[in-house]
Amino acid sequence: MRPRLNRLFPVVARDGQTLKVRVLGRGQPVLLLHGLGLDSRHWLPFIWPFLHRFRFYMPDFRGAGGSRSVRINQDDIFQNHMEDVQDIVDHFCLKNFLLAGYSLGGTTALHWQRAGGFAGVKRYLHIDQTPCISNRADWRYGLCGEQQDEIFGQLGKLRAVLAQHPDVEQLAHLPPTVRAQALTIVAETVSRIAGKPALRKALLTAARWPWLFSTLVPVPHLDDARRLLTSFLTTHHDYLPSLSDCPVPITVMVGMRSPLYHPAGQLAIAERAPQSRVVRMKHSGHVPQTDQPFRFTLELGRFLRG
Repeated sequence: MRPRLNRLFPVVARDGQTLKVRVLGRGQPVLLLHGLGLDSRHWLPFIWPFLHRFRFYMPDFRGAGGSRSVRINQDDIFQNHMEDVQDIVDHFCLKNFLLAGYSLGGTTALHWQRAGGFAGVKRYLHIDQTPCISNRADWRYGLCGEQQDEIFGQLGKLRAVLAQHPDVEQLAHLPPTVRAQALTIVAETVSRIAGKPALRKALLTAARWPWLFSTLVPVPHLDDARRLLTSFLTTHHDYLPSLSDCPVPITVMVGMRSPLYHPAGQLAIAERAPQSRVVRMKHSGHVPQTDQPFRFTLELGRFLRG
């Protein structure tokens, strides 16, 4: 019998909102946390060979996939997502499970580890994410590295533009001049972060139809965008200190060509954790799943089998 890929299980979070979780396979439980702008479906091509031995729990974060209508309700989105993960673990009574987090999912996992939440985790796979997003005097490996001041300056401008209309929820409902200003900032910033200048022109073209633009950007709901910007610009979490006491083995998968996170910053996780293993994806950027899909599947299987 073929598994039902579109089956999503409801989980009621502590604030009463219903999140959706995709569950597939049988065997040892594995919890997979996706990145910003993605959802649980992005894991499907890679878990297929392992469904006979592992049962995968793949939540859709707030604003994504089956949880698209669920709004972020805290200014610290990492705390928000962490609490949702705790509720999901409790709902399914997960114990002795494997955990993997990619990008935003990786930060959520580290936030949870720092809060003492790895008690039920047997092994953890960390995929292309820095342990400290914000730069400081002794840390230059945050988001976008040396370009962070410029990128954060643009994000600050976008935050200020959206703050002028706090009650507007949809991009299409902003006044035309304000919408054009916001769209230009988003197009320039996203193309810079992605390292693809041609993306700017594509996004600005899509901006002629706000509904289309909203499907292309990672956070289509403006209230979620405001909270996301607040989290990245004002919450300066550093997860390195807590890793020194982490008893869980950690595999760090690094996109060695990642335009978002310098490899040295990611390797600091392995240097700090008592039990660690490094997988260097030499031909990958920030998304090793698509840059090196076969190698990624191979390494995922190696992690799963321990």
